[in-house]
Amino acid sequence: MRLKKSWLWLLAASIVLSLALPLALGGLGQFKLLDRLSWWAALLFTLLMLVSWWFNSWRIRMLMKVGGHRMSWREAVLTTASAEFAGVATPGGVGMPATYIFLFHRLGVGVPEAAGLEGLILVTDLVFYITVMPLAALILLFEVGAQPDALHLVAVVLLVVVGAAAIVWNLGRHYRRICIGIGRQMGKVPRLARYRYRLARATVQFVRCLRLLQKMSWPQYAALYLITLGYWLPRYLLLILIILLVGQAVPSSYLFLVQGALNLGSQILLMPGGGGTVDAGYAAFLSPYLDRETLAFTLLVWRTYTFYWFLIVGGPIFLFKTGQVAHDLISQRSSGR
Repeated sequence: MRLKKSWLWLLAASIVLSLALPLALGGLGQFKLLDRLSWWAALLFTLLMLVSWWFNSWRIRMLMKVGGHRMSWREAVLTTASAEFAGVATPGGVGMPATYIFLFHRLGVGVPEAAGLEGLILVTDLVFYITVMPLAALILLFEVGAQPDALHLVAVVLLVVVGAAAIVWNLGRHYRRICIGIGRQMGKVPRLARYRYRLARATVQFVRCLRLLQKMSWPQYAALYLITLGYWLPRYLLLILIILLVGQAVPSSYLFLVQGALNLGSQILLMPGGGGTVDAGYAAFLSPYLDRETLAFTLLVWRTYTFYWFLIVGGPIFLFKTGQVAHDLISQRSSGR
């Protein structure tokens, strides 16, 4: 019971911190900018998020089909919404892979294979970052030149992207040595020694699932990449539209990289959804371009659709799909991280 309370308190603290910063920056004066965003703007932003969910549901169905499993559109959409909620409601987004694995397992997929399918989702996301972020960085350098703030942002994003790609590449090439090393270390601890063979079997099944990518044709690779673009691009277009509709001029490539840095940062921070820290990063990156009230208002709108949306819309779907079992699972993983 204590784990559940700590999980909820941490989420509540993240929400409070996320709301506190825009209020501290702009106060009530920021809401004067509401007249610049009509009802159709809110409808457009909502549509972008729904389109993103639709493409992710398509990606899940495609990967499940490659693995020899069938999934209806309804199941795919509900799985997407549930996993998105769990991702922003747990520290470091650990709830998202746990929810994917749990829901895939409920559809009859073995746990190691379900972990492999979730790994395929992660791989496609990394391919997006590795291919799109450097392109955005080059465009930014051509647009604004060698300005210090732009160079710092480009350096941070590229360092993270290259580092992540190197880790994944080495894990793929040397996973056997890594698993053997882990197994040897586990063998030195009496309580963990009996789990070595389970780890070995699970790893073999996990790698087999990841190797499903080798069975795909080039048209399937292209389709999977385009579907992944369809999942991420509406989210990155969101902030560009918000800034444009409030009448401000910020380079689109800069906004693209800012969101990439903040999204990556939210995955390594302890607060659910990066509450407080992501907001502070947003303020630091965009303060050279926006006044305090505009900065606070755009931050609040952006976080409404990239954080609160997943909690409000995805939360009830998560409870409907997963129930108490998944809640306990995610709470335990979060506290043990």
